[in-house]
Amino acid sequence: MKELSDVALLFVDDEQDTLDSLGRFLRREPYIKHFATSGKEALELLETCNIAILLTDLRMPEMSGMELISQVKSRHPDIVRIILSGIHDIDQIIESINTGEVFRFIPKPIEPQGFKKIITDAIDYYQLRTEREALFEQLARKNRDLSKANEALRVISAELRQSETQFRSMNDAVLDPIFLLNNQGFIVYVNIAAETLFGITEEAFHSKNFLDIILPQAEACSLYDGCNIVTNKFVSLQSGNVRRIDGIKKDGTPIPLEVTTGAVTFDGINHTVIIARDITSRIEEEESRERYENMQQELETQIEQKLLQSTIPSSLDGASMSQFTVSSGHLNGDFTEFILYDNKHADIFIGDVMGHGILSALVGAGLKSLFLKTVAQKKHKEHQLPELEGIATQLHAQCIFELLDIGIYATLLFLRLDLEKGEFSMIDCGHTPTIHFHTNDGTCTLLKGKNLPVGMIEEQQYSMVCFPLNNDDIFVMYSDGITESLLPDNTMFGTERLRDLIIEHHRLQPEALIKKISENVFESTGRRTFDDDATCIVIRIGSPGGVGMEQPVNKQSTKEV
Repeated sequence: MKELSDVALLFVDDEQDTLDSLGRFLRREPYIKHFATSGKEALELLETCNIAILLTDLRMPEMSGMELISQVKSRHPDIVRIILSGIHDIDQIIESINTGEVFRFIPKPIEPQGFKKIITDAIDYYQLRTEREALFEQLARKNRDLSKANEALRVISAELRQSETQFRSMNDAVLDPIFLLNNQGFIVYVNIAAETLFGITEEAFHSKNFLDIILPQAEACSLYDGCNIVTNKFVSLQSGNVRRIDGIKKDGTPIPLEVTTGAVTFDGINHTVIIARDITSRIEEEESRERYENMQQELETQIEQKLLQSTIPSSLDGASMSQFTVSSGHLNGDFTEFILYDNKHADIFIGDVMGHGILSALVGAGLKSLFLKTVAQKKHKEHQLPELEGIATQLHAQCIFELLDIGIYATLLFLRLDLEKGEFSMIDCGHTPTIHFHTNDGTCTLLKGKNLPVGMIEEQQYSMVCFPLNNDDIFVMYSDGITESLLPDNTMFGTERLRDLIIEHHRLQPEALIKKISENVFESTGRRTFDDDATCIVIRIGSPGGVGMEQPVNKQSTKEV
C-alpha cells in the first residue's frame, strides 16, 4: 500500500483564487497536490503525473467538469473522481453519481472538516482498490501455477493407467464407486467404495448385471455402450456422458447417483467403466438452499408489503387514487406512506433509497417511521395541519447525520392534497418529476423541485410549491423503475412515453388508468419484472365516474415547472 506522501491529488478550477485557497488550506497534508485552471491543462498533467484523486469544479469555460470527468474515466479509469459544485447542478450530479462517473459530490461553499474527510475517504478507497487489484493479479498467477500443476498431474495419471494392476489399485483408493462391465452389462470388477456404498461384497457383485442394482430408467442399456468404443488408451471417459440415475442398496434403499461412463481395454477386449458419485448430500444442500431462498424471498416480500408500502386511502371527498407496485424480486428502497387527516386533507410521502438490499430497505422503513413521528408530534403540538416545510425540515434534522455516516441518500417527495382550498402542494428532494395533466387544455406539466436528495449535504432549506386543483386534473407520481425500464431495443421506457399514455387515456378513472400504464410497461418491455422496483400512483381530482369513456385526443407538448 502506498504511503500518503506518495499519493497525488489534482485540483481543477478556473478560478486561481480558489486553487490558492485550497493550497493554503491543505498545505500541512502529506499527500502531493497538483493544481490546474482548465480541463485541457488537467489532461496534460495526467499524462505526466501519476494522479490518484481528481477534484474538479463542475462549471468551467471551454471544457466543463463533466466533460473532463468523462475523458478522465475513458483515459485513466483508475483515478477516483470527485465533483465540487453548487446545488444548482443537482440533475447532473445525481446522474453522475448513479452512473458511477464520480465517487463523491462536495457542495460549495466548502465545509473544511467535511472536505478533508471526503478526501481521506477517497484516498482510502483508492488504496483499497489498488491493493485488491494486486491481490487479484497474485491470485491469477497462483491459478496459472495451479493449472500447470493440474496438467502435470493429468500426465502422471495417464501414465498410471498403463496396467490393470495400477488401475485397480488407483480405483480402490478413489472415494467414488467404480464399476467395470462386460459387453452384456455384467459386473466384472468393483472398487472398495462401491462395496461400502451399496453394502454388497465384490463376490456378490460378480453375479449381478448393472441393471440389477439401479432403478428402472429409459435407455439404461446405453450405460454400457462403452464396450463398443474403440480406443487405444487404457481408459477413455467421455466428459459429456454424465447422467443422473438412482441406485439400490442391498436393503432396498435408493441412492441418487451421478454417473460417468467410458471405455477401458484389457488384453484387447473393451469393457465399460462406470464412475458413480453419491449426490445425496448435494441434493440435500440444493433442497436446503431452495428452502432458504424461498424463505428469504417470502421475508423480503413481507418487508416490502408490511414496512415499505402502505394502503392507499379510499375515503377522500373530491379525489380518487390508485397505485401499483411491481417488485424487482429483491429488496429495494422504494416506499410510500399516506396520512388521511380528514376527508378533505391528505399527505403522501414517497421515497427511493439508493442501492439494493436490506440496508436500503431498513433506511426506507426508518424514513417512513420518522415521517409519521414528525407529523404526529407537530399535529399534537399545533392542533392543526402541520406545515409541509416543517415536516421536511424536522425529518432532515433527525436523520441527516446517520445518513452521512453510512454514506447513503434517498430521493423524497412530500405531497399534500388540500381539497378544501383546492390546492396541491409539494416538496421535491431529487425525486422523479410529478406529471400534472390539465383537463382544461389537454397538456401535461412536469412538476420538479430543486432540493437535493436527503443524505447528500448537511444543510438544506426546504421550499414548498403549490398548484391549483381543477376538476378532472390528474397527478401521476412514479419511480425510476418505470421510466428506466429497458425495452427490447435497449432504450428506456422514458417519461415522454408515460406522459403520452396519460394524455391518451386521461378520461379513465385512476384504477383503470393504472391498469393501462402497467399493461403498457409490461408489453413494451416484454417482461413482468424489472431491475428496480416500479411504483406508480395516480390521483384524479373530482368525484369518480365515467370509467372507460375514452375519446381521441391530440398529444401536446409537455411544460416543465
